[in-house]
Amino acid sequence: MIQLGALGRSTVKGFKQRKFGSLGNSKPFFPEEGKPSPNYKPLIINEDGEMNEYYLPGAEISSDGGTVTYNPPYRFYLMRNPTTDYSNADNFYKPDFAGKTFTVDIDYGEDGASCGCNLNFYLVDMPVVDAGKDGDYYCDAQCFEDMGCCSEFDMMEGNNEVNQITNHACTGDYSDHSDWECNKWGDPEVKTQSSDFGPSSSSTIDTSKLFTYSQKFDENDGDFIFTTVMSQEGRTVTQVMGPGNSQLNEMLKVIQTGMAFVTGYWFASDMTWLDGDQCGSGTETCNEHPVGISNWRITSNDQPVPTSAPTPSTPTPPTPSTTTTILPVSGTGKCCWDGCDSGCQTEGYCVESQANCEGDCNGEWCSV
Repeated sequence: MIQLGALGRSTVKGFKQRKFGSLGNSKPFFPEEGKPSPNYKPLIINEDGEMNEYYLPGAEISSDGGTVTYNPPYRFYLMRNPTTDYSNADNFYKPDFAGKTFTVDIDYGEDGASCGCNLNFYLVDMPVVDAGKDGDYYCDAQCFEDMGCCSEFDMMEGNNEVNQITNHACTGDYSDHSDWECNKWGDPEVKTQSSDFGPSSSSTIDTSKLFTYSQKFDENDGDFIFTTVMSQEGRTVTQVMGPGNSQLNEMLKVIQTGMAFVTGYWFASDMTWLDGDQCGSGTETCNEHPVGISNWRITSNDQPVPTSAPTPSTPTPPTPSTTTTILPVSGTGKCCWDGCDSGCQTEGYCVESQANCEGDCNGEWCSV
């Protein structure tokens, strides 16, 4: 086992400062005007053995509901309902992660998400009162202009070269930066090294292969202890934050009230604040290759973390014929996402034709 302690804020200030203006390469998902959303398939999360359905509107979710395939530049919000009304806090699913372990399997593939890319999931205290420039009531600790300002807990930011975890509390008492409401640099922060994590068999976690990513939220008399374990073929890398960090303990209080879970994939030419040690200080070009995150689990800390993927709740549909008959007009079929008797639409863009349904709408055409 390799254990990495809390490293604190980076000394390469230029790298960190360039992060502040980079969110412009990420945008929330909204349906195209005049078209229904094609991506309201539920995401299945195994919560202590119960397969519960939630939504990441706009995300590409496979037919069994257990895998999300990421492509830039969107960010998605974990929702209780299939809606993009981000103004209503009741629409969000905000797990109380205290006393829980969050686990997923990550597949970068042989060349997925290179230098300059940022695959992530994190917690923020949204929605805020104002819609902001993107119209999604978003906020984070960078306090961008025309966006909300709030606590941000980065559970994962990275690519196939590096993984970083950062706590951004908002206590407003930063002596070196009296104008900061939130800690923009983060405290504490932990980051992998090439020997631990990278697209090579010489790294403990070879990111060209599937690996498991598990994060345990522990509380001991008000102290927040956050443990991340990456595992692959019997090898592990462990990163620990806490105990005894006041900024981390402040974040625990916010987590216990419920924070929005945000996940996405974006890129920038100046992502060196994240991956500069591995990728160098020059201009970067993200390859934008897709990444899969699957087998989503939230487990009470006194329960074992399940290792198997969730069983699909509906039978796998039969393999379609190699000969496709296009049904050109509405009224001759319906477009479905969970078999021909579930999640169907009977009017609108997706049912204008089979081509629309199985193309843009990513559905299954069912004849009437």
